[in-house]
Amino acid sequence: MDHRVVTQTLDLERRFIEPVVKAVLHTILFHRYFGNTSVDNTDVQRQVDERVDELMQSLALTGDSKSQISLYFTETKPRRAWFSKSEEEICWEEWIIHINCTVSKSPTEVGQLQASAEDQAKRAIFWVIQEMDKHKDHIPLIASKQSNPFPYHISVAPTSGLWSSMIKRAIPARAPK
Repeated sequence: MDHRVVTQTLDLERRFIEPVVKAVLHTILFHRYFGNTSVDNTDVQRQVDERVDELMQSLALTGDSKSQISLYFTETKPRRAWFSKSEEEICWEEWIIHINCTVSKSPTEVGQLQASAEDQAKRAIFWVIQEMDKHKDHIPLIASKQSNPFPYHISVAPTSGLWSSMIKRAIPARAPK
């Protein structure tokens, strides 16, 4: 089975990252999540909110200007070993959103960055819809009676300074004597 990877890059001012990324993630989930995608589905909403909050904290804590959030869909298949049976998740589609964070320097620049964020959100959502309409052959057949036969996962990873931020968090800050 093909594992399809789709990437998107967004250049956004820090205050517009959260709503734009949420809109893109919800658009992807609306088209690929085979369960209940209504506004009342608190599980989907909660997971998106938690991961976007994690993304925002990652940008704030590390001081990085770049990060990424990934949404991937998997299929559960049985795996047989000599004396046991288990299941494995096989990824069939992955959406990677690269975020380049900018900071406005003046109040007049905020208006321009807001217009840019709105334009990028519209273009990203329409691009997601077009990509999904073009590429459907890799979607596996539904073989279970679960409400959502294909689990999804959302993960956050800073793209720059990953090692330095991990080391900074691992070494406790000490006050000088």
